[in-house]
Amino acid sequence: MTKKIKRLAITGGTHGNELTGVYLINKFKNDPNLVKREGFETIIMHNNLKAIKKCTRYIDKDLNRTFTIEGLNDPNRSSYEDVLAKVINAKLGPKGAKDRNCDFIVDLHSTTSNMGLSIVIDNDSKLTWQVAAYLKEMEPRVNIFRWLGDTEDASFVNSISEDGFAIEVGAIPQGVLRADLFFDTEKLLHYMLDYFEKLNNEKFKKIYTSIEIYDHIELLDYPRDKNGDITAMVHPNLQDNDYTKLSNGDPLFITLDGEVIKYDRSEELYALFINEAAYYEKGFAMCLAEKKVIPI
Repeated sequence: MTKKIKRLAITGGTHGNELTGVYLINKFKNDPNLVKREGFETIIMHNNLKAIKKCTRYIDKDLNRTFTIEGLNDPNRSSYEDVLAKVINAKLGPKGAKDRNCDFIVDLHSTTSNMGLSIVIDNDSKLTWQVAAYLKEMEPRVNIFRWLGDTEDASFVNSISEDGFAIEVGAIPQGVLRADLFFDTEKLLHYMLDYFEKLNNEKFKKIYTSIEIYDHIELLDYPRDKNGDITAMVHPNLQDNDYTKLSNGDPLFITLDGEVIKYDRSEELYALFINEAAYYEKGFAMCLAEKKVIPI
């Protein structure tokens, strides 16, 4: 039997310019009954209020990369986001403890990439994958991406809990609200809350045994010169076509002078988070993933 939960957190505004989560949390704060269900408590919170006020991704550093065990336990890390991460961890965690203040965390994000409705998972907990499978069943447009990360330890907000994930929706420009994806995200949250209510009350006993996912393989950077400047852009055929399968010879990038750089691998992989604006500073143009069905 899948374990029951006592407290669930829905968080938004981890990145202050991703307004879907910011305004869904506003909506839920104005009417908490929207996320109230029998059998467990739902916590709703904005994560980075200062960045939200400035409508910027972060103040000093990416908050969603500051929840590593090492960072949370390092008293010398004193940037705004490092200190904030410790506060959030104390409220929802602490991370790594046997008894944590929150049993499941879903963190709301948007992306400039055309990712549609995506769930990003960075853990192997049974409950997390069961919830993802249920959401995929309820909303077939959902895609599941297993993220291996760009830090040594899991660093997302939801990693404070053993169970949880991020919801990524796009394409949405930074600092912009988009109505269809706002309501699509809200619908997913209601499906999730209903699932936990039924699960806790033993009215839902279905166990999913497998799920189709996109499994993280590599973070691929733009072509760059010796000074680190980008020398090529995402090819127009690939732009806005997230979850596209790449075969040997497919156009991948195009230089500023118009020369096409092709995908040069025998292995067919899928491109995700294509040309995400926030990832320019992180040094990658897209994620490459393998599509597969895994047991859960």
